[in-house]
Amino acid sequence: MIRSRRSEPRALSLGLVLAMGTPFPAAVAAQDATATAAVEDAARERFSEGNLAYDLGEFDRSLKAFSEAYRLKPLPAFLFNIAQCHRQLNNPSRAAFFYRRYLALSQEEPANTDVVRELIAEMDTKARVQEEQRRERERFARDRDLQRAREQAALAEARANEARLAVSPAAAPEKNGASEALALQVPDASVKTEAPSSKPWTRRWYVWAGAGAVALLAGGAVWMATAPNPRDTTLGTVGR
Repeated sequence: MIRSRRSEPRALSLGLVLAMGTPFPAAVAAQDATATAAVEDAARERFSEGNLAYDLGEFDRSLKAFSEAYRLKPLPAFLFNIAQCHRQLNNPSRAAFFYRRYLALSQEEPANTDVVRELIAEMDTKARVQEEQRRERERFARDRDLQRAREQAALAEARANEARLAVSPAAAPEKNGASEALALQVPDASVKTEAPSSKPWTRRWYVWAGAGAVALLAGGAVWMATAPNPRDTTLGTVGR
C-alpha cells in the first residue's frame, strides 16, 4: 500500500486539535465538584433562610425557602421541614403527604419515625374534619340559595297575581258592588241640608211669645206689691 508523505502532517495536526478540545478526566471532575459545591452552598443558604423564617413564625416564607432548598438538593430532611410548615399553616392534607414522602425517601429509618407517624395520624384526622366542615358549608350555602330562590319565586308569583287581578275584567263587578255599598253608607253630598231661616228676628214668633211672658210676670209682681192686703207668700205649717 502506497501512502503519500504529504498527508502525514495533516493527520498529526488534526489529532492534536482533537486532543486539545477534549477535557481531561481530572478537569471534568474538578468542574463537577465546583458546581456541586455551589449548589450545596445555595441549598444551605435556602435552608438557613427557612429556619430563620420558621423561628419568626413566617411559615409562608419558610415553606418557600425549604422548597427551593429541596429543588437544589433533594434531601429527605427538607421534606420533613416542608411538612412542618404545612402543619403550621393548617394544611393537614399537604402536611401528611410530605411526612409520608419523608419516611418513604429516607434511605434509613429516621430517628423520629414514631413521632412522624403520630403526626401523620393527627393530620389525617384534621383533614377529615376539614373536609366534613367544607361539605357542611357547601350544603348550608345550597340550602340558603334554594330558600332565597323560593322566596323570590313566591314574591314574583304574588306580584303577577296582583297584576292579573288589576287588569282582569272579572274583577270589575266586584269593584262596582263595593262602590255601591260604600255609597249607601256615605250620604250623598249633593243633597243639601235645610238652610237656617233667613227671616229677621223681629218676625220670629218665639221672640214675641217670650216677650209677652216676661211682661205678664212683671205686671203680676207690680200688682202684688201695690195691693192693699198682699197675700202671704210663705207656705203655712201643718198645724195652721
